[in-house]
Amino acid sequence: MKNLVLTLILALSMAPAALAQAPKLGHIDRQKLMLLLPERKAAEDKMQAFAKTLDDRLKAMGAEYQAKVAEAQSVAETMTQTEKEMAVREIGELEQRIQAAQQKAQEDLDKQEEELLKPMVERTNKAIEEVGAAGNFTYIFDTSTGFVLYFDKGEDIMPLVKAKLGLQ
Repeated sequence: MKNLVLTLILALSMAPAALAQAPKLGHIDRQKLMLLLPERKAAEDKMQAFAKTLDDRLKAMGAEYQAKVAEAQSVAETMTQTEKEMAVREIGELEQRIQAAQQKAQEDLDKQEEELLKPMVERTNKAIEEVGAAGNFTYIFDTSTGFVLYFDKGEDIMPLVKAKLGLQ
């Protein structure tokens, strides 16, 4: 009985402390924040220029392919069987080169995007961490990822992070 009373007293004395330490939740739309950064426009312009360069190369390869196919079709009736096989093989190799170039272009584009976004992601991460620490937030959720479906009790920290970054 004495242990039960002691346990009850201990539990009741700890309850207010546990309630006082309720987690403070915050949320932010990082995608929207990233769109507000002034350096985003320069990164976007670089990405578009890089994508155009890659696209121009792929278009040139496509034009070369079309020319080879048209040439082979125009002289197909005068070609020997061996010449036809060589033309088909050459066109097939060109198709493979084009497919490899398309895949490489996509990889290069993804890598370029990652390199251009990295400083912005690091900058926003730092600002979010500083706002979180200064505001005593327990959790801050990124609503742009779609993982948080309900955040009614949270606090949108977008204004605080924008202020930290000096954005309007």
